[in-house]
Amino acid sequence: PVQLDDRSDMGGRGGEAFPEMIRYDWMQDLLEWFDFYLRGEGEQPGLYIEIQSNQGNWRLEDRYPPSDTTEVLFDLGGSLTNVGGGTTVFPDANTGPVWESEPLTETLYVAGTPRLHVDVTTASVGGQLYALLEECDDSNNCIHIGHAIMDLRYHAGGRDGQEVLAPFVSVNALMEFMPMDVVLQEGEGIILTVSQTGEDYVPSPGASGTVFIDWSQSTLTLPLICLLYTSPS
Repeated sequence: PVQLDDRSDMGGRGGEAFPEMIRYDWMQDLLEWFDFYLRGEGEQPGLYIEIQSNQGNWRLEDRYPPSDTTEVLFDLGGSLTNVGGGTTVFPDANTGPVWESEPLTETLYVAGTPRLHVDVTTASVGGQLYALLEECDDSNNCIHIGHAIMDLRYHAGGRDGQEVLAPFVSVNALMEFMPMDVVLQEGEGIILTVSQTGEDYVPSPGASGTVFIDWSQSTLTLPLICLLYTSPS
């Protein structure tokens, strides 16, 4: 716990889970798996999925993403208000268009892979989009809760993208966030920022260029589960 406490100020990088995430039975679970699968000893461990939320709470699921999710949709320019950055994503900029929600009227539990479907037009050959999702309190203290990245040659999804995405072509980019299990607290809001790249991603030579966003038909969809949740004391 003392070592983990050193990292507890890393909001959005696991620090918000401290100290709820500490599990003293984890090594026992590993031992049972190693004994059965490596040494052929003992009983077979249960084949279920253990999920940890960003707040450090654990639960069991029979599959992931969960099959019983419901969806809430935020439309860009509507329930998500453009608060900066206009509509242009520049290849050499660290920030881009920003959308913000009103404070949430209830606590939401996001489980799975949120989707950002955004209409874009490229101004040069190719393009890349990076979407950052944050949770922010009324003092504008924000934590990272998820991100997505897409080479626009793969705007329709799948493994087979276009060899070249010509300039001034409009496409609907079907972006999908990395899997997340996140509690969005009542009274706090979400902020969506779209830029060229982020984290440690580097745009490929075929994916650099200015991109214009048409948010009139663009949406952010969050998969939700119904789960009784108690904030850490």
